[in-house]
Amino acid sequence: MTKAGYSLRQQLIVRTALLMTLVFVILSAGVWDYARRAADISFDRLLNSASLSILERVTVSNGQIDLDLPYAALSMLELAPSDKVFYEVIDHNRQHLTGHKNIPSPNDYRPHNEPEFYTANYRGEALSLVAQSKRLIAPEAHGWVTIKLGQTRLARQELADEIFYSAIATLLGILLLTLILVWLGVRRALEPLSTLSQNLKSHSATQHHNLEATPIHEIAPLVDAINSYQQQLINNLDTMKVFIADASHQIRSSLGGLQGQLDIALQTDDPHEMSARLKKIKDQLQQLTRLANQLLAHALVTHRSDTQEPQIIDINILMQSVLTEVVRDHAHTDIEFSYHADETDCKLLGDNISLREAIKNLLDNAIKYGPPNNHIDIVLTHKTAAEFIIQIDDSGPGIPAYMRRQALQRFTRLSQKTTGSGLGLAIVETVVQAHNGILTLSTNARGGLTVTIQLPKSTAS
Repeated sequence: MTKAGYSLRQQLIVRTALLMTLVFVILSAGVWDYARRAADISFDRLLNSASLSILERVTVSNGQIDLDLPYAALSMLELAPSDKVFYEVIDHNRQHLTGHKNIPSPNDYRPHNEPEFYTANYRGEALSLVAQSKRLIAPEAHGWVTIKLGQTRLARQELADEIFYSAIATLLGILLLTLILVWLGVRRALEPLSTLSQNLKSHSATQHHNLEATPIHEIAPLVDAINSYQQQLINNLDTMKVFIADASHQIRSSLGGLQGQLDIALQTDDPHEMSARLKKIKDQLQQLTRLANQLLAHALVTHRSDTQEPQIIDINILMQSVLTEVVRDHAHTDIEFSYHADETDCKLLGDNISLREAIKNLLDNAIKYGPPNNHIDIVLTHKTAAEFIIQIDDSGPGIPAYMRRQALQRFTRLSQKTTGSGLGLAIVETVVQAHNGILTLSTNARGGLTVTIQLPKSTAS
């Protein structure tokens, strides 16, 4: 299924916005926690100061505990006029001394010198309280006096809300500003892609000049890839044009010769002359058929070298398969075939059909240009640990050194005495180059042609 189109700019902005929203939510939770703790700390300090002021006014007189309640201490808590204040003083005998009765105490509270802050409900109100103790050492009153001082939470909540909403407003402003900057940055960053698209629209794929280089490091590889692809396309088009022109010329020449023989045959009444002309027509038809087959084979291997995904191929099995077919087709002749493999595990990454076509063309050439009692030797051996060699020797006339480069060119026949398309070795060279190999021609001890193909082994074997 084809993936639906989408905007890269939109994707970047939306994903950035989602990420920033997530960060905003996390920061909001942190701000809320900070605002609550800051409000608690501020009002707890007021409670602690007021409780200490009250405890300082606790005295022992005539065996009785007196408390001169300092209203200035409670006035500190009037900074929150909407809140209510409750207090209770417990004497050294754990009895109610003054204030509001039965104010809840902290869980498992034991009097000590440090204040203890806690929350509780009292008379239907949610309170924040502090429990503060003072040790009396008078003989008449020996023990701990404790004060429990509480205040409702309205002012605390108001302070926490003020801190929270002020911080949220600031965060929202930063978020919006950042999104605007991201939008501008993404638009600016993607502008070279728009410029590149405009250049490509006005740029023909067959033009021989490349796209202009860009100083942007992230765009430069794309420009280089487009230029490389364009160059490959131009090279393929040029090769195709030459191939089509050569093929057209060869086919027209063969058809012209065939038409000429037909015209002559139609004009003669001599049976012997007619038979000779028909034989020539048959020979030219066979040559035209071979030319068409070779053209199709050349087009096939060229196309597969550009498009086919390489696969692991056991070249030893492939050689045995091709040789079996050739020996079967020429079993009625005096041609002798021999095959020797020094190494049976020879695998490479490549295209099975193209390699089979190349080996078959080499064997066909060895048979065609060799004598009736031809001896064809095929050897599969290794050159190094990473390379192996296919070598095919025949007993034919061979190819002189000065003509070997010419022999690899398309539609080139070195001898006019034999029929052929001049594409056999060209097909082999195309296949070898597609497999990153090396093709060489030489002369063997019998004077015949030696074709050597050097191919890299597969690392996955």
